[in-house]
Amino acid sequence: MTSNSAREPHPPDECRTGGGRSGRTAETWLAACLQWCRAAGAAVVAESAADADVRLVTYATDDLAERLADLQYLLGCGPHTESMAGAGHSRLDVEDPDHGIRWTTLVDELALLGVVEVATFPIGATTTPLGTLQMYWRGRHRHSTHSDAVIASLVEQRPELLAPRVPLCDDLDGDTVLTAVDGGPDHGFDLSTVHLAIGVVVARQHLTVPAASALLRAQAYSAGTSVTEQARRVLEDHRG
Repeated sequence: MTSNSAREPHPPDECRTGGGRSGRTAETWLAACLQWCRAAGAAVVAESAADADVRLVTYATDDLAERLADLQYLLGCGPHTESMAGAGHSRLDVEDPDHGIRWTTLVDELALLGVVEVATFPIGATTTPLGTLQMYWRGRHRHSTHSDAVIASLVEQRPELLAPRVPLCDDLDGDTVLTAVDGGPDHGFDLSTVHLAIGVVVARQHLTVPAASALLRAQAYSAGTSVTEQARRVLEDHRG
């Protein structure tokens, strides 16, 4: 792979030291990726292939990156959803009229947060992703379809990005990460609580599971809280 120019930072895989993968973590690789793309921040989201409600933000460079990942989940739309559906890498531009029509609420929220672009890259095979790498920009950068294609091809081959703070390895998958990473009730997404709440909504509203899940996310978004916290409220109300 050739360098972009003498002034450009190198693509992440050209930043390897003589030690190869030994001693490096995916976190350092992600830092090089952000520098090359001039992105403001990034998050990694692992998602079960069997159930889109089984997901976890396993790494975020900052609070805003995690908030953007959660926002896409709460609204059930956006580049992450497209990438997980097999569309490959996807980009949202808040000033693109088509994106404004397609993802109205998400675009409005991004504009309020001062975010101008969000891009997602499927981790693992494009047709059956294990999760996504999500990057965001707060200012206009020189958009390059070449850089998107390069990052997409690199991310596809790096399932180890799902657990960024552990030494690089090649045998991780989305469900393994979701089981192993601490995402308990006081730290992040609580799968058991969410599933119990969805069951309550199904019984009360006579909805399908996907419809109940969407309703729970909508309630969380309207209340300005997390899906886990909204699920706890549903369960408390049910028990009360």
